[in-house]
Amino acid sequence: MTDFSLNLNEDQLQIQKWVHDFAEGVIRPVAEEWDEREEFPYPIVEEAAKIGLYGTDFMANALVGDPTGLTLPVAIEEMFWGDAGLGMAIMGSGLAAAGIAASGTTEQMMEWVPQCYGTADKIALGAFCASEPDAGSDVGGYRTRATYDEAKDEWVLNGTK
Repeated sequence: MTDFSLNLNEDQLQIQKWVHDFAEGVIRPVAEEWDEREEFPYPIVEEAAKIGLYGTDFMANALVGDPTGLTLPVAIEEMFWGDAGLGMAIMGSGLAAAGIAASGTTEQMMEWVPQCYGTADKIALGAFCASEPDAGSDVGGYRTRATYDEAKDEWVLNGTK
């Protein structure tokens, strides 16, 4: 059994510095401006994508490629040090990707998760939007189901949205 430790390894320390430098140089200087504008900060997300901070590769390496579970929280902490709202804009597509990963097949994950991020040249945004009467946004309480009717070659929505 491996001992649990909160000590960061060399790679995590480098990621911490990399994200901190991005937060200090890109996020913090414009945080107040974007807060006042009340707009989605596409230019900031584009900058994060250009350096590899926004995208499937970073998320996969920070989640799946890290047996310690510390890399993503460290990166998020540094981004949010810059500004929590702008950090959420950068990390927000992860919620959509997580929903796909939690419920999708491998084929669905391979197709749809990258589409939540797009590419560094053409970013995309994944969104997780959900609501149902008597459940609100508690997705665990949903009763509506979609079932595939092979005879009709269509999906049938059973419930109220």
